[in-house]
Amino acid sequence: MKATKTTVAFATVQSFKDAAYQSAVSGERTASIARYVLDNCPTFLDDVPKEIKAQLDEGFALRWQELNPAKKYTVDYVPSDTGNIEVSLAFCMSYSQQAFGQMKNEDPVKHSLIKDVRDRFNKYRSNRLADLKTAVRRIANEGKTSKRDQAKLYDKWLEDTFDTMKARAKTATARGDDTANEVRLRVAIDAFWKAYNA
Repeated sequence: MKATKTTVAFATVQSFKDAAYQSAVSGERTASIARYVLDNCPTFLDDVPKEIKAQLDEGFALRWQELNPAKKYTVDYVPSDTGNIEVSLAFCMSYSQQAFGQMKNEDPVKHSLIKDVRDRFNKYRSNRLADLKTAVRRIANEGKTSKRDQAKLYDKWLEDTFDTMKARAKTATARGDDTANEVRLRVAIDAFWKAYNA
């Protein structure tokens, strides 16, 4: 298999050796960032204070705008290199949720353009925040040994399953679901145990 040279957003990868090296450096950089976040906001995984969230949003927005430069439009919102309306992330996010919602009826073309930018940024921000939380979680769990729960004994699993079935039948009956029958279920479970333990 012949390796090809690939250019990624901001890195040129020359070989698998280079990919491994760059991946290692990237991982170390991410760990360093995660350590900073955890040191300065110990509650980051459970509760992010508003002021820190605002700073994170600003940082994500800065990078998103670098990757997605603003586009120019005419006053009718037709794409144009010489247009005098610049649709940037800041422009799109400057509208309150209420003003943005009203725009759907008042100016549907403008609303559509702004919605596209807002939706793409919100997805980007959500994904980057999830990446950061994953890295912070990894740092927070350094040195901890994970304890794996032993699998339940089969008999215990059966008992728990039947208990769940009984509870769901009771709830369904209370809701008026006539397909659930608690008495028939109890008889069927008793018959199962009698056959199983024979």
